[in-house]
Amino acid sequence: MIIVCAGVLLKSGQVLLARRGPGMRHAGKWEFPGGRVEPGEAPAAALARELREELGIEAVVGPETARSRHTYDFGEIELIAFLVPKFSGELKPVEHDALAWVEARRLLEYDLTPADVPIAEIVSTHRRRQRYKGTHPRSFPEKYKELAQDAEAIAKAKERGSTPAGTHIPVMLQEVLAALEPLAGAKVLDCTLGWGGHAEELARRVGPGGSVTGLDKDGEELEQAERRLKALGLTILARRSDYADAKEALAALGLGAVDALLADLGVSSMQLDRPERGMSFKLDGPLDMRMDRSRGKTAAEWLASASESEIRDALARFGDEPDAEAIAAKLAALAAEGRAPKTTGELATAVSLAKGLGAARFRKKDAFARHPAARAFQALRIAVNSERASLAKLLSDLPSLVKPGGRAVFITFHAGEEALVEKAFAEQAAAGQWRAPLEAARKVSPEEARENPRARSARLWRAVRR
Repeated sequence: MIIVCAGVLLKSGQVLLARRGPGMRHAGKWEFPGGRVEPGEAPAAALARELREELGIEAVVGPETARSRHTYDFGEIELIAFLVPKFSGELKPVEHDALAWVEARRLLEYDLTPADVPIAEIVSTHRRRQRYKGTHPRSFPEKYKELAQDAEAIAKAKERGSTPAGTHIPVMLQEVLAALEPLAGAKVLDCTLGWGGHAEELARRVGPGGSVTGLDKDGEELEQAERRLKALGLTILARRSDYADAKEALAALGLGAVDALLADLGVSSMQLDRPERGMSFKLDGPLDMRMDRSRGKTAAEWLASASESEIRDALARFGDEPDAEAIAAKLAALAAEGRAPKTTGELATAVSLAKGLGAARFRKKDAFARHPAARAFQALRIAVNSERASLAKLLSDLPSLVKPGGRAVFITFHAGEEALVEKAFAEQAAAGQWRAPLEAARKVSPEEARENPRARSARLWRAVRR
């Protein structure tokens, strides 16, 4: 397999194509500029180098936008395309005989090299940024243009240290893949499919002799992940299920223990960035927070019926909230008056008042600072979804889910999860179920924390079945 990179250079709704010159394979056909990824070279870095060598420009390489595979007479290639929102320098083709800025919707009218056609099919759906009425954006999609895959907006979000809205970046991806090796031919269970970022790479590595099963209790995100992975030509068996029921889900599918198990305990960015899910204080929305919106109490309903002590205990246990007592008293008083928060904005305001913060001070300084309401939102989400009980059940069943010699990887994001995972691994290792000594948890790298601030508290835990 030859790995090749390509750049989708976008400018005002137009995309740059380069025509292959005489003497080149497929001479006369058009392609997205790029070239071969050398051994040990990251695809994004390879693209920056290729654009410098082929076109004489210094490019800002943005997020991956699509992949395709094609078998030529010289072998199979995998083409990885990246958005390139900005570049400097004058375009001067070195290997191509012509360049053309083409409207994205017209890409498929050009005679493209075979591997570029699937990329063009995806890019051709790009539309110029929608304008909003008035002087300021009013809706979430208007304010966060990344949701429409606006390359410039995505680049700007990343430059300021934010995770682009609507973009889920799989946490500690390379560390996960290394921790679950060997993967060729393996049977893998992803307990938290989410957007499918981890499952996508796992499916590529297990190959036709292996399989990847993905579980998620969020049916809305599960359907989207299935469609996205299918469009990439990847086969993943997806099932709507809480990871607490992983053992039952595998049995229902006729599957036994697996070679590799992954449980990423974080919330998907696709959930955080949808105001109607009520999981974020970014913009106001209904205070829902349920992973499965087809059942159970919403966070608003839970707050309206919970006692002050229940609220205090949830904030302290699930959020390590230092002001749990003051916040619980405020929320209980509002509920007694029939004014329990019904929206994320109302909850954030209540927490602000309980902490003695004015509205002007109740803001994050930057993408790396913790929002004053972050712990309260986290605690309520965990309580509403019974996440601790689900995690405890998964950990209890874990040894029976993994084959001898198999690997289990957990990614935690806060102290409560860490304590449960560490304790379960230690007790099960002492009982002879995991190889000793256990590995220390790994922290996310500084580079990844800068690239994806939402991953900054991640810890990776690994155990190998005896």
